[in-house]
Amino acid sequence: MKRNLYLFLLFLLLSSAFPLAVSAQVKGTIRQQMEWLHKTKNVDFVYDATLDVNQQYKGPSLKKKNLKEALYTLFNNSGITYELKGNYVLLHKKPSTGTQKVINKEVKSRHTLSGYVREANGDVLLNATIYDLTTGQGTITNSYGYYSLTLPDGNHQLRISYLGFEDKSKSIELHDNQSLNIELKESQQAEELAEVTVNGDRNSPLLTTQTGKRSLGQADLHKGFALLSSADVVKTLQQTSGVAEGIELTSGMYVHGGNNDENLFLIDGTPLYQINHTLGLFSAFNTDVVKNIDFYKSGFPARYGGRLSSVVDVRTNDGDMYHAHGSYRIGLLDGSLQFEGPITKGKTSYNIGLRRSWLDLLSKPIFAIVNHNNTDGENLSLDYVFHDLNAKITHIFSDRSKMYLSVYSGSDDLNTKDKFNSDLGDGTIDKDVTKGKLSWGNFNIALNWNYRFSPKLFANFTGLYSYNRSKYSYLDDENEEKDGKEVGDRMHYEYSYDSKIHDIGYRMEFDYRPTSQHLVRFGADYTYHHFLPQTQNLVYYSNVENTESDTLHTGGHNSHVAHEVNLYAEDEFSINDQWSLNGGLHLNTFFINGKNFCNFDPRVAVKYQVSPSLSFKMSYTMMSQFVHKISNSYLDLPTDYWVPTTDKLKPMRSYQFAAGIYSKLGQHWLVSLEAYYKHSNHLLQHNSWVGLEPPADKWDELVIDGKGKFYGFELDGEYKTKNLTINGSYTLSWNKRLYQDFYPEWYYDKFDNRHKLNLSLQYQITPKINFYAAWTYHTGNRLTLPSHYTQLPTLPGGKAWVYNYGQDNTWGFVYDTPNNAVLPAYHRLDLGCDFHHTTKHGHERIWNFSIYNAYCHLNPLYVDVKLNYKQEFTAKTKGFIPILPSVSYTIKF
Repeated sequence: MKRNLYLFLLFLLLSSAFPLAVSAQVKGTIRQQMEWLHKTKNVDFVYDATLDVNQQYKGPSLKKKNLKEALYTLFNNSGITYELKGNYVLLHKKPSTGTQKVINKEVKSRHTLSGYVREANGDVLLNATIYDLTTGQGTITNSYGYYSLTLPDGNHQLRISYLGFEDKSKSIELHDNQSLNIELKESQQAEELAEVTVNGDRNSPLLTTQTGKRSLGQADLHKGFALLSSADVVKTLQQTSGVAEGIELTSGMYVHGGNNDENLFLIDGTPLYQINHTLGLFSAFNTDVVKNIDFYKSGFPARYGGRLSSVVDVRTNDGDMYHAHGSYRIGLLDGSLQFEGPITKGKTSYNIGLRRSWLDLLSKPIFAIVNHNNTDGENLSLDYVFHDLNAKITHIFSDRSKMYLSVYSGSDDLNTKDKFNSDLGDGTIDKDVTKGKLSWGNFNIALNWNYRFSPKLFANFTGLYSYNRSKYSYLDDENEEKDGKEVGDRMHYEYSYDSKIHDIGYRMEFDYRPTSQHLVRFGADYTYHHFLPQTQNLVYYSNVENTESDTLHTGGHNSHVAHEVNLYAEDEFSINDQWSLNGGLHLNTFFINGKNFCNFDPRVAVKYQVSPSLSFKMSYTMMSQFVHKISNSYLDLPTDYWVPTTDKLKPMRSYQFAAGIYSKLGQHWLVSLEAYYKHSNHLLQHNSWVGLEPPADKWDELVIDGKGKFYGFELDGEYKTKNLTINGSYTLSWNKRLYQDFYPEWYYDKFDNRHKLNLSLQYQITPKINFYAAWTYHTGNRLTLPSHYTQLPTLPGGKAWVYNYGQDNTWGFVYDTPNNAVLPAYHRLDLGCDFHHTTKHGHERIWNFSIYNAYCHLNPLYVDVKLNYKQEFTAKTKGFIPILPSVSYTIKF
C-alpha cells in the first residue's frame, strides 16, 4: 500500500515538472531562444551590443518549426529585424522612421580596425577580404597585406577570406581604434569549394569597381599544364580575353590592340624591361616565388602610369617566418630551386628562388662528339644558357613598421663558334674563325619600408635601381699559315654593339581611409633615366700579300638622360549600397634635352550594384608613355633597344572607354560581358629600315608618327563545382592603324585576330591526381601579299604601295593595302596532368606530364609566295611547331 502511494506521488511530481521543462524551451528571453537555435539549427547570430535581446519571449514553442518559421516567430513584434545570409542571421534594430535610422547612424561613434592578414608562416596575403557581416561593409588588403576598416561602435562579426585558404570568422567588440592581425590557414583540399564564391569577396569581378582587372595567385599559375616543364606567367595571361599572343610559342602580349612594348611589368614595384628568355619561349618570372599578380587591361587606377595598354603588377613571397623549407624542380629544358625560412623567428625571413636552363650541359658534349668525328676540318660549337635569381629579405620591426629588400637578376647568354681549316696544298692551311656572342638581361633591386602612421594612414617608401643590358659581338678572322707561320692574305673583322639603361629613383605611396566609404590613395615618384641605346665599335684589318696593311677603326655611342616625375591621387568611394566610384588623376612630367612634357591623365570608374549577384560598370582612362622599344621584328630579340621620347617627338597617348555587365548565375556560374574602345596617338613605326638591328643614331628621324583605334567585346565565364572548374573567354575585336607617311588610309594591324576563343578545364580526378586541358582558337594573323606583278609606269601615280626590283627598275610587285591577307585560323589543344605523392619523410613530390599541341596541328608561321610562269601568284603556308611533350619532377622539402 505504501509502495503504491509512493509511486502515485512520484507520478504527480513528474507530471508537474515536465511542463516546466517544456516551458523552459519556449519561454525565457530572446537570447535563450537564439542559443537554442544556434545549437539545433547550426546558425550564428550577428548583432550590435546595443540590441535588446534580453527581452522576454512570449511566443509559442519553436521546437517543431523550420528555421525560417522559427526566426519569424521569434522576432515578430520584438522591434528586431533579421536577415538570413547562409549560416549567419544578421539582426538589426527596427527603425520607427527612415529619418530616425539615419540619425542613429550619424550619432553613433565610429572606430578603425586595422592590421595585416597573414598565412600561418607569417607571409602576408594580398587582396584578402575582410567583411563585416554586421554592417555589410568590407575591404581588401593592399599590395602589402594591410587593411583598414572603420566601423560603428559595438559588436561585429567579421569574415576573413582568401582563395585557397579556409574562411575565418571572428567576433570583436569595438569601442576604440583597434589593431588586429589575422592569420588564415591554408585549405588542405581547395577542391572542396563547391561554388563560385563572390559574396563578401571584395576582389571578385562582380564587386570591384574597376573594369578589366584580373588577379592571379599560385593556384592560377600551377594548373597542371607546363609548357616544356615550366609554368609561365605571360602565357597564362595570354589566355585572357582581349590579349593576343602574337607569334606562336613566344611570350608576346598585345593587349587591346597595343604593341608589345605598351605593357608595364612590375616586380615588387620596380619596372622590368626585358621580360623574356630564349627569344620569348620562357618569361622572366619564376612562378616558384610569385605570390600574386594584378593584371589591368582597362579601368587603370591612377596609381599606375607609364604604358598605354596594360599593367602586370607581380608580387613575390616574403618567406616563411617560422620554418625553413623549399623545393626543387627538374624539367625538360630547365630546373629550379627555391628555399625560404626564418633568420630570426617571427621577425626576419628570407626567400630565394633560382632557375637555370641546361641546354649548354647537353650541347657541349653533343658538339664535342660531332667535332671529334668530323673529318672535313670544321669545328662547330653552340652554347646557350639563361638564368634568373629572385632574393628577398623581410624584417618586421613592429606591427607598425616593416622593411624588405627585393633583388631580381636575369640573364641570357648565347655563344657560337665556327672554326674551319682547309688544306690548300704545299703545306699551306687556310684558317677561318667566326665567333658570335649575344648577352641580354636585367638587374633590379628595391628597398621598401612600410609604416603605419595611424590606423587610417598607411605608407610605403621605396628606393629602386634598375639595369637593363643587351650586348652583341661578332668576329671573323681569315688567314693562311704554313709551317706555323702566317703567309699570304689576312682579313680580320670585329664588330660589337652594346645597349644599356640605368634607372634610379624613389617612390612614396599613401593609403588613407577616413571612413569605411572612402579609400584615398596618393603618392609621388621620381626616376632618373640614363639611356645608352647603342655603343658601337668596328675594327677592320686587311693585309693582302705584297701590299701594306690597312686598318679601319670606328666607334660611336648615343646617350640620353631624362628625368621623370609622377604624381597621383585617387579615391575609392562607396556612395551607397548600390553605387561606387573610383576617380583619380595621374600627372606625368618628363624632362629631356631641355624639353619638358607634361600630361594630365584622368581616370574614372563607376559601378552600380543592382543586387548581390549583378553589377554594371563603366570606366574612362587616359594613359601616357615616354619610352619606346625600337624593333624591326615581332620576336623579342636582344638587338631591340629602348629609347626615350625626344624633343623631336611627342609622347604616346591613349584614351580608353570600357563598360561591362557582371553576374553570378546560381551557385556555380560567374559570367561577364565587357566592351571597350581605345584610341591611341603618336604611335611610332620605322620608316624604311630593313634588318634586325635598327640604327640608334638619329633614330627619332627614322620613325613615322601614327594612330590606332581598337575596339571589341569580351565574354568571360567560369563554372566551378567540387572537383571541376571550367573557364571560357571569347573576344571579338578590331585593330586598325594609320600612318599617313606609310599608307594614306586606315588598315588592319598584323595581329588583328577577329575572333579569339579560349576554353580550359581543370578536373580533380582524385585528391592526388589533377587533370588539365585547354583549347585555343583565334583568327589567323595578317600579312601583306602583292596584288599583282606588272610593268611600272615611268611617272608615279595613284596610291599603290610599290616595291621595285630588277636591274632596269621597270617591273615590280604592287601592294594595294598593308596586311591585306589573313593566315588560316590558329588552333591547338594542350593537356597536362599532375600526380601528387607524399613520401615517408613527409615530403610532397609532384610529377607533371604535359603535351603542347596534342593533335599536332601545324599552325602557319609564314607564307611562301611565288610567281609562276603564267604570271599568277601561288601561296603556301609553312608551319613547323608539332606536338611537344614534356615532363617535370618537383619535390618539396
